[in-house]
Amino acid sequence: MEKEPLITLPWHGHETIESIPALLDDALEIEITLPVNYNHSLFSLLHGGDAPGRVEEIRASGGPELLAKIACVKGLEELSSLIEPLTAAGAKVRVLSPPRIVITLPANAKKQEQLKRDIH
Repeated sequence: MEKEPLITLPWHGHETIESIPALLDDALEIEITLPVNYNHSLFSLLHGGDAPGRVEEIRASGGPELLAKIACVKGLEELSSLIEPLTAAGAKVRVLSPPRIVITLPANAKKQEQLKRDIH
């Protein structure tokens, strides 16, 4: 079965968090679009030591443990509940501007490539 290249979800708190584990087998990437008002808080948290007055462009990447860091932002606390399932799935996490979280599932990409090779 072909994997969805990108599944985009708007941020609805608990509802969004609950929907993600079921999508882990079906997607190559999952993007959670956050409200724009999170940009400053996330930038300050992830790039706080950068020069003041800099354009607040977020670019952070890592493993699921990055979610533990951003879960300390008010309203995003439940993101920490995704650390375990994303770790088990071998996911990579990026936090970008405009505020969004991109979950990449490299294992799914490898499975899809293998499937394509097997078919041809």
